[in-house]
Amino acid sequence: MLRIFFFTLTLISLFSQNVFAKKLIFLGDSLTEGYGVAQEAAFPQLIQAKFKEKAKDKNQWEIKASGSSGSTSASTLSRLKWISKDKPDVVFILMGSNDGLRGLKIEETEKNLDAALTWAQKEKIKIILGQLHVPPNYGKEYAKKFSEIFPRLAKKHKISLAPFLLDKVGGVPNLNQPDGIHPNEKGHQIVADNIYNFLVKHFQGSKL
Repeated sequence: MLRIFFFTLTLISLFSQNVFAKKLIFLGDSLTEGYGVAQEAAFPQLIQAKFKEKAKDKNQWEIKASGSSGSTSASTLSRLKWISKDKPDVVFILMGSNDGLRGLKIEETEKNLDAALTWAQKEKIKIILGQLHVPPNYGKEYAKKFSEIFPRLAKKHKISLAPFLLDKVGGVPNLNQPDGIHPNEKGHQIVADNIYNFLVKHFQGSKL
């Protein structure tokens, strides 16, 4: 009986460790949180469903979302330190949107993100940096300088830069909520498709 007991415990332990082989956490703001839509309709949860449905190993990736509405790049480092306790294999950073919407200084946004990426490198945490833009009504010069933050940091830290989060969604009325900023359920589906396709290619070409 004792042998059976320990054998059962071993199986439970192995099962619990392999339910999900690897873990990815999206670190972001209200876009990641899924503001205005049901939790299961937000793009991180839709991406999780896609991995379960399409991946050869249906439990290959566990996708989690750490979204906080209104958060700016200033909170990136402290939040990254917090979620690192969950021991993610990859953190997908999507921070800076609110900086842009508030017209904060480009230098401060870049400084904040740079500090988080520097810490992640030191701690050997794999990072994917999400590309973000601001609406054109903030002025061409500001919008250009804001967009340039992300490829510059990705190059500096030698990390992967994901495509623009709201590609084919941003500025499209029927894919966004009345505020014109946050995607609706249809918008989240397109975001999920785009980011899922990027992740599949990224993981195939990485050592993860």
